[in-house]
Amino acid sequence: MRTRRILHRRTLCLCLILVSATLRAQSPVGIETRVPNTSLLIDLVNGDAPETISASGLYAQIDERVIAPGIFPFGVNTALWSDGAHKTRFFALPGDSQIEFSRDGDWAFPPNSVLVKNFHLDLVADDGSVSRQIVETRFLVKVGDTFEWKGFSYQWNEDATDAQLLFTSRTESYRTVDPADPTRSRETEYLFPAPEDCGRCHTFGVGQVLGPRTSQLNGDFDYDGVVANQLATLNHLGVFTQDIGGDYDEFPRLTDHHDESAPIADRARSYLQANCAHCHLPGGLRRTEIDLRLQTPLDEMGIVDQESGVDDLGAEDRRILRPGDPQNSVLLLRTLDLGEQRMPPVASSIIDPVGTDVLSRWITSLATPTTIAQGRSPTSSSLLSNYPNPFNASTTIRYSMTVDGPATLTLFDATGRRIRDLVQGVHLAGNHVAHWDGRDLDGTSVASGVYLVRLTTANVQQTHRLSLLK
Repeated sequence: MRTRRILHRRTLCLCLILVSATLRAQSPVGIETRVPNTSLLIDLVNGDAPETISASGLYAQIDERVIAPGIFPFGVNTALWSDGAHKTRFFALPGDSQIEFSRDGDWAFPPNSVLVKNFHLDLVADDGSVSRQIVETRFLVKVGDTFEWKGFSYQWNEDATDAQLLFTSRTESYRTVDPADPTRSRETEYLFPAPEDCGRCHTFGVGQVLGPRTSQLNGDFDYDGVVANQLATLNHLGVFTQDIGGDYDEFPRLTDHHDESAPIADRARSYLQANCAHCHLPGGLRRTEIDLRLQTPLDEMGIVDQESGVDDLGAEDRRILRPGDPQNSVLLLRTLDLGEQRMPPVASSIIDPVGTDVLSRWITSLATPTTIAQGRSPTSSSLLSNYPNPFNASTTIRYSMTVDGPATLTLFDATGRRIRDLVQGVHLAGNHVAHWDGRDLDGTSVASGVYLVRLTTANVQQTHRLSLLK
């Protein structure tokens, strides 16, 4: 009987393995068969950009805006803020040419590749009705077999039947739904960039291509009703010069900053990567030496408790990022500014309500600054002795963390009743200090006696005794 049970368990395990493998093999792809692109072909070495979208080959039917065969739609995990505009994205490779895939770096696109982004606004009519209408299409075109890309903007006419190439920047006013309050409308000053403006964001430091990269496309996309991982779909179609396999769990992936179920730190860092890091990275802007890339550890970004090199925007003690104090963090204040200090500095005149809220909550969660003595980083996460102990007016509590992560420092009386959370939030790795003035959460002085302080992290829980004498 025991032998039969063992065989049954082994058979069951084998069946589960086979079912799991079958499910992986049957994972959906968004597009089954690749069709060569023979329509959207732009050669800037031997010619110019088309003067209209209808002449570009982007659409098979421009009146219905049916994309031509062989052009790939895609989405990004974290979108660049564009004053509430809704965007659709595509890329076109000449014929059946391929992309050299990179897990962590820039994708190498073939000559004459074209990246496409359509911008739609929710327009409000005089009678209050709302309709989503295309207003702009942008092309980013690779110049032959060089490393250079050039950008072009096309403005759609009022009937949305065609779009004209722009040679200079211009601004149009539209009555749109207010991104901060969808029940209201507002006048939106929409900027159409000139060709030379595109290079302000599409910098050489990030390979000029911002959207199509592993961290942005490692996620699901709705291919006309079929939801599938984009990397899996492109790999299935042979878009890459190499087979990248089917397991992307260890590949980089940005977090949607709208996702309330995700950790606030992941949302904020992904937002900074998508909206700021193309300028703020090593070798980027010379005015500031900060690094807002996702892979950079927080204590190496050059922002925590660092003085700002620009106007303090009214901050009392200006720092680029003051942990726990968003109102005095210039990183946030510049995204809330609509003047000369605004970030981003181009093509945006409306504050991003979700993005700024995420940044504010993240800064608030960084409860305490970190001090690490040179060459003496902590070797273990632990609650250290406080001093003085016993104490009268106040005491300093020291604790250390070996990795970035959440930590809580909680005070209890001798009966185990919670007095207050002294510290709560995400911490940098390092040696930390907190101060207790002998008061509870309401600010009332507690009585003399023995108290307990407990440090809780992801992998440590330690408790020490404190003696308060009055």
